[in-house]
This record gives sequence, structure tokens and C-alpha cells, in this order.
Amino acid sequence: MARDAFAGRGFFVSARRLQADGSWIGPGEGACALVEEDALSALGGLKAAHKAGANTVLCRLTGDLAGAMELGMRCLVREPFAADEPTQERAVRLARLGESCRRFSGLDGVVPTSTGEAQGLDTLQFFAACRLALPPTTHLIVDLDMLGHKLGQLCLSFGADEILGSITGQRALRLGARVSSHDITRDEAALLLRAAGFSPCERLPDGQVQPR
Repeated sequence: MARDAFAGRGFFVSARRLQADGSWIGPGEGACALVEEDALSALGGLKAAHKAGANTVLCRLTGDLAGAMELGMRCLVREPFAADEPTQERAVRLARLGESCRRFSGLDGVVPTSTGEAQGLDTLQFFAACRLALPPTTHLIVDLDMLGHKLGQLCLSFGADEILGSITGQRALRLGARVSSHDITRDEAALLLRAAGFSPCERLPDGQVQPR
């Protein structure tokens, strides 16, 4: 379904993240300058975060999506899930999410987020359920910093069409303190998408996408 909706293209974007104290973490060259809703109050609000360089907001459906659109920011919604969530409750919640995405055309993507330790099978099931519930052109995004590149790659075969994370031109070897690092290179990101059957495209700072 995702491949059909985006003409076979899958996307990746290098992300740096604005923290509540005003500092940034992640690759300095990241095209996605992301701010999470929970950091906005300490930063002085959405306009202040945008002035500090944020071009993407990640929030709940109840967040200021309209305000982010007015500022020209990309709007992403974080959708939580838990492994012990009753199936029927999850189905009802995702149906509501899909309807909200249809009503709010400026919502560009959904980022599933485990509220505990991400469980492989349940995570894949949740991504698949999201893809069925969402409008076809809503991006379903893997947060590599949360899921890692191995589980993240599997999600690309269960409905996801985009990966977001610390994606760089080069990365240090996963040794010592970096053994659990989720950083990947642009070539590795393209390979993950290609292995899942997508034609990889990178999101650029100007909002355009470039085939890789």
C-alpha cells in the first residue's frame, strides 16, 4: 500500500532535535530540524522554536498543528502504543486517528511510539494497523533513534514508508561507548529502503526530495 501511494518511493531524512534548554542534538547537517511538543513551553512556544531554527514539529493530535502550518513547518503526529493494549481499543483509536488525518490535510506524517520497551512483533503489528487506518498519502514514519535500524527496517515491510533519525555522510564504528548507537549513513538508509522494495529518496533542507 505504501509503495503504491508514493509511486514506489520510500523516504529518509536526517534529523537534529531541539532540546528544551535550547541546545541541539543530532547531525548538524540534518535537513529535519525537529522540535517535540513537550519542549515548546520551556523554549517559549512554537514561534520561538521556529525562530531558533526548527522546521518540523512532532506533537499529539491536540497540539498546535494549525500554528505550525502557518509557520511553514512540517507537521508530524506521535501515536503511542503499548504491547498490552486491548485489540479493540487499539482499533477504535486508530480509526479515530485515520479520520483526524483525513480532516486535517496539513498533517504530513504519523510516528508510532512505544510507551515501554518496543516489542518486535507488536511493533510490526501496530505499524501494519496504522497503515490500514491512515489515508494512503499520510507518511508512516520510523523513528530510528527509538526503534533502531534493525527493527526499523522490518517496519518498512509492514506499512512504513519513511525513516527519520541520525543519518550522516559518515559515522563512527559501533565500538565501545557507541556500540548501541543508532546512527546510520545516507548510503545505509538508502539500502534499508531499497531492501524493502522502495526507490529511496532523501528529504532535503528546502523541502524537496532527491532520488538516491
